[in-house]
Amino acid sequence: MTSRTAADLLSELILQRPDFQSAYGGLERAVAESFLSGEVAQALNSGDVKHLLRFADVLSHSNDARHRELAYTAIALLREYDTAVGLGQDLSDRVLAVAEAVLVQLGNFPGIRTLQKGVGSRYALPLSRGALRIAKEVLQRTRKGDATLTDAQYAITEKMRGEDYFSFSGPTSLGKSFIIKDALYDIVRRDDLNDHCVVVLVPTKALIGQTAVDLRILLSEVPEVNVSTYPSLPQLLRQKYRRTIFVLTPERLLRYLADPVREIDYLVVDEAQKVIAKNDARSSLYYHAIVETTRRFATKLVFASPSIANPELFLKLFGKATNGALTVKERTVAQHRYFVDLVTQRQYYFSGLDTTPQEIGATLPGMGVVDLILARSRDRKSIIYINGSLKSAEFALWLAERCGVVSDEKVEELIKHVRECVHKDYFLASTLSRGVAFHHGKMPQEVRERVEQGFADPDSPIQFVVCTSTLLEGVNLPAKNIFVLSDKHGNSSFTKIDFENLAGRAGRLTYDFSGNVVCVREEENRWTDRTRALIPRTEPDPAESFLVNPANNRKKEYTDIARILRGESLPGKPSAEQQRSVEQYASILTLHQLDNQQTPLRSYFLDKVKGGRSGCG
Repeated sequence: MTSRTAADLLSELILQRPDFQSAYGGLERAVAESFLSGEVAQALNSGDVKHLLRFADVLSHSNDARHRELAYTAIALLREYDTAVGLGQDLSDRVLAVAEAVLVQLGNFPGIRTLQKGVGSRYALPLSRGALRIAKEVLQRTRKGDATLTDAQYAITEKMRGEDYFSFSGPTSLGKSFIIKDALYDIVRRDDLNDHCVVVLVPTKALIGQTAVDLRILLSEVPEVNVSTYPSLPQLLRQKYRRTIFVLTPERLLRYLADPVREIDYLVVDEAQKVIAKNDARSSLYYHAIVETTRRFATKLVFASPSIANPELFLKLFGKATNGALTVKERTVAQHRYFVDLVTQRQYYFSGLDTTPQEIGATLPGMGVVDLILARSRDRKSIIYINGSLKSAEFALWLAERCGVVSDEKVEELIKHVRECVHKDYFLASTLSRGVAFHHGKMPQEVRERVEQGFADPDSPIQFVVCTSTLLEGVNLPAKNIFVLSDKHGNSSFTKIDFENLAGRAGRLTYDFSGNVVCVREEENRWTDRTRALIPRTEPDPAESFLVNPANNRKKEYTDIARILRGESLPGKPSAEQQRSVEQYASILTLHQLDNQQTPLRSYFLDKVKGGRSGCG
């Protein structure tokens, strides 16, 4: 356990001080008013700004993740306020100087690069902080040497280095994919990977393409390695490349395991929450593919997941030691969270100090959701989350009707490609001409990828993208603002993991210090008390799986499997996805029984189902 420092104790005292609470709360309210209404009722005074800068500097020295996040958020809020309202030259310079010192202390090098894109400060860093920056830039360099890891990223890579089985979780803005790529760069350059391979497991075909492109760029100077996205490796490629990285979905990994040509030394599971997703038939495929891989080979495992309190769950799931688990709470981009209720014409912001929603002035009478998005986005890039592929296209058309025609050579090329590859009258061609795109899983993959590239380009006039749950699958599509118009994912209400995965897209590393998450209620039956409670920043929830320590002697999942094995119907009215999930777990259990595998699925089934041995025999 890390011993407490003077900075930890001082930070606790700061959080209890009325002057800190007043100054920080006033800053939050001013930024929220500026964003939601364009007007600030009470400007900040210079004394409060100076107090906040001093408090932020102390908080940044703490070892407590909450204190460090408050330090960064205070700096981000001051920068937002200065941009929107103005602080005056002297205070603005002070903010720049303290911001750099705080970011160095936090090891937030993406933030430092964002800061340095401005005009710079007339104040120099203190000598000790300058030395700390140099030390971190040397010690925390990536394996390739082309970037510097943040403190949180460095802590993960250092702990991962000595573990054969490792599981970590953190906010979307942590840069989990960046950490994985850094580890892979080190792994594939070792000679002991010759004639062996690494598998990166991703949830969707869209992520296969995105991940493979990133890895090919990363490994362009490592000629011994090829990156393959198909579950086969012809002899010609085996002769040319001694080492292979496969980027596969669970289905493709199972096909590879039917005829493996190289042993799998490492299995990296990105978006690991998919392994334990409830009522998702593909979770059973994840489980089966990982069990089969570890059964056949001495495979090392790495799991990366969004913020959960217990990443060791994935190690327990496959019977591995749990000492290689780490939860990181720090964000590299601050997030301001809002709830706009168009039904009651009220709007709220959520403080970083507590979870109570703070109401500010009402929305304009008669304001619709398109009006809201256009008014709040201003000229910044925005994602609109909507539940349903058809709804995403329809909403993009409504939004585009309110936007002006854009003129850009790259957008024209994209429009031409859409008309040639999909249809000359495809809605997307029309919306793109006005700087609006939509993105969902039923679109051709190449079109989706081109939309992502166009939106990600900071110079592109594509300002809006209307997106479905593809954002929950790990697609790297950040923006300054994200408007969440539904509290559902498919037919199910958001979980905390779902919501945090969405919210994490707000704010772009090296472009923004912060992002805005705006949850919008435009229908009576949306955003219930339960889903509204997901909006404020809170501690991560623990993940659960019926395959690991089933709570309260829960037996339902196992008795459902037994019913399928006996040829009986499931009780109630299960969805097609639930039915398929139970059927697949029943098939996997049968395989484990036939092969006499000692897996959690088989052990719990035999323990919880009366006559279980005959049921799966």
